[in-house]
Amino acid sequence: MLVCYVISLFGCFRLSNLVPISKKEFDPLKQLKRDDVRFEDDVVLVYYKWSKTNQNCNKVAWVPICAVADERFNIKIYLQRLFSVAEAPADAPLFSFSKNDFHSRYSLVRLLDTCVFEAGLSLSDFSWHSFRRGAAVFAFELGLADSAVQLLGDWSSPAFKHYLEFAFIRKVSVAREIASSFDEQAKQL
Repeated sequence: MLVCYVISLFGCFRLSNLVPISKKEFDPLKQLKRDDVRFEDDVVLVYYKWSKTNQNCNKVAWVPICAVADERFNIKIYLQRLFSVAEAPADAPLFSFSKNDFHSRYSLVRLLDTCVFEAGLSLSDFSWHSFRRGAAVFAFELGLADSAVQLLGDWSSPAFKHYLEFAFIRKVSVAREIASSFDEQAKQL
């Protein structure tokens, strides 16, 4: 179910926004439905109403996810494929794979564990939260401001900063910038 992974990464969604804990607990106010998705040119708009930081549904948000050229990660292609292959009513859970069945937290976590295991990686190093954390780190590495990263992930506090790890290449870049600035200042002395 690669579409779940891609939407989680590019939309920086919490798993609780995507699927219910169990199939008996689907709540259309908390989890995404088929009709919560709109296609606008190269942008997929995902409408979510509830989140960990919006438990009273006071703010309703459209999350724009731009399609990327690489088809392996193009959310628009994946969602259109999902909708054409797995027909389901508009009010059905977004990740329905038939008219009457859909993914739950358990099934998606199990699928991720299987993928990680088959790739020869350690299960303890990956969780569903890895997509959300990865999105924050990637945005930060692109040079986006903390406030933009916070907005992307719908964090209400600066707790997201605990995820941000500097890549070594970025540390080298900062060190070079400091050295260059120092050299310029030293010339003026």
